[in-house]
Amino acid sequence: MADGDRLVPRDSALYREFARLHQMAHEARSTGVNRWSGDLYATSDGLWGGFDPKTGSIRLSQDLVLRHLTGKSADREQGKQAEALATVLHESTHSAMETDAPGQPNAVRSQHSKGIMEGVAELRTTTDFDAFADAAGYTGIALPGPQYPGPHAAVDNLITQAAGPVVSRQALIDKMAQGPGVMHFDQLADGVLRNRLAHVVPNRVDDQLAVRAALIQTMMHPHWPTLPHRSADAGELVAKDIRPGLNAKVDEIRHHYQVKPQQPFPADSPNQYAVRLAAEDSTRAEQSTAPSEPDPRQVTTSRFLTGQAPAAHATRPSPYLGNGARGAGIPAGRSIDRPTRTNTPDRGRD
Repeated sequence: MADGDRLVPRDSALYREFARLHQMAHEARSTGVNRWSGDLYATSDGLWGGFDPKTGSIRLSQDLVLRHLTGKSADREQGKQAEALATVLHESTHSAMETDAPGQPNAVRSQHSKGIMEGVAELRTTTDFDAFADAAGYTGIALPGPQYPGPHAAVDNLITQAAGPVVSRQALIDKMAQGPGVMHFDQLADGVLRNRLAHVVPNRVDDQLAVRAALIQTMMHPHWPTLPHRSADAGELVAKDIRPGLNAKVDEIRHHYQVKPQQPFPADSPNQYAVRLAAEDSTRAEQSTAPSEPDPRQVTTSRFLTGQAPAAHATRPSPYLGNGARGAGIPAGRSIDRPTRTNTPDRGRD
């Protein structure tokens, strides 16, 4: 909690109105997750609001958001009221999904996921806003545009690239709104796999995981971490930059399985932390079931002679997204805040 934040009393009309809207946002896309602790803070720091994944609290600007939550559409300032409702919907989306998935090999546990998480939450907001506002009694108001135009444009474009006859655009939005946040890239990769490669890639776990990992790597654009502060044009450029690499990787995967249909596509999972845990668990399981302890020299020789690598290089330690530093890819959680809008084209929030 920042200095100047005021805890909104739970028996107040304002608190009850926010709780009603928050519940409606969750029921509209039920995920089975609600991380809001029940604490609502009114702020005056110039930010629209934020959800703190550590405490579960939600902070909303008294002037920009809370004063507009009146239970009905206003005759004046409908644009500001629409922005306030959009902020509620956006932060409720964050609180309705887990952020991390440390045990998933294809989790992208880096700042790249910060950008795509904001894009997914904002795309959900713009997609559902009209129905949400009408159902909540705020009829006749229209949202001027996305509050995170950069990541919104990038995610919108990438979903179009990944969608197809098997997994539709709407199905992808629904799936990504479920979270976890660090799995958004894997969810996009799954759309590409099922729409463009299902007839090529064997329905084996190792193959599917490796192909998605390879597709994820093509989406690791260096501008993802800064997209929440960028314009829609910047987001479109990121998606445009990703397209040729993604298409080339799809072609490469097709060729691989034409030549080596029994061999998983070679790729490194983005979450080497999960890969190491799985390898350690497997080693412990083997040791617990072994009838006797073999000669270590025989074990080393046997493994060297077989030259047998795990599927898709899964356990090969490798620098994480170009960063070989210790702890790379395991970021600490932080609050996701929304700063005030500006009149400049770059209207992203922190």
